[in-house]
Amino acid sequence: MNEKLENAVPAQKPEKGTPEQRPETGASEQKSYQKVVEYVNQGIQDRKLKPGDRLPAERELAEELDISRNSVREGLRVMENIGILDSRRGSGNYVSMNFDSTMTDMLASMYVLKGITESQLTEYRFAIEWMAMHLAVQRAGEEEKEELREAIRNLQEAKTEDERIQYDRKIHQTMVDATHNEFMITSYRALTNFMDSYIRSMRRRIIKGMQSNHQLEETHRLLVEGVISGDLEMGLKGIRGHFDYIDQFKDIEEMRK
Repeated sequence: MNEKLENAVPAQKPEKGTPEQRPETGASEQKSYQKVVEYVNQGIQDRKLKPGDRLPAERELAEELDISRNSVREGLRVMENIGILDSRRGSGNYVSMNFDSTMTDMLASMYVLKGITESQLTEYRFAIEWMAMHLAVQRAGEEEKEELREAIRNLQEAKTEDERIQYDRKIHQTMVDATHNEFMITSYRALTNFMDSYIRSMRRRIIKGMQSNHQLEETHRLLVEGVISGDLEMGLKGIRGHFDYIDQFKDIEEMRK
């Protein structure tokens, strides 16, 4: 009897159609887009994909991964949102490794959701710059040294507070860039992008609490000359002085509240 029932049910034929027509719903659709994520990640790990490389067209990816073009688009969108891909209208999808904005957004969310304080942000920034100085005095090239010379001159000649903030940031970022450590550079850039408003208000409070800008600019001079001359002790003295001033006038401001 079982044999008769089996014979009575027609065999299910495999579905046909182009990648656009291939049905995918529910959990199947969710798993399908992950194939694109795995494809890109594996290509990067295997050194088959590098920054600037163009991915195959959506139709080609759909056929190669045996998924619908909708799933391909979803996977590409995920990789673009985390900064690995750059989608260019009319041109295609390229490996970009643009993590700055993604990390900045992540820090902003952490700041709100985890209740991170200004003191914690300052401690994190200090930790990066302290280690960066150790590397920068050994690795800084002539181009970075010249950028530091120009930035300190501009800081000393700055007429407005916005100009001072601009060159303050330039000095610190260039010092970190001189480490040639991409993870440190990207992390620090994301941090400073997020802290822009915080740095501006903090620096204004510091300078307001000082009799002149000279003290703060002296710490920058030590920082810059330390990197240029390869003098670690001098560079660390500049960093320590810079953050000591931040802590000092932060405490004064809190006492006034």
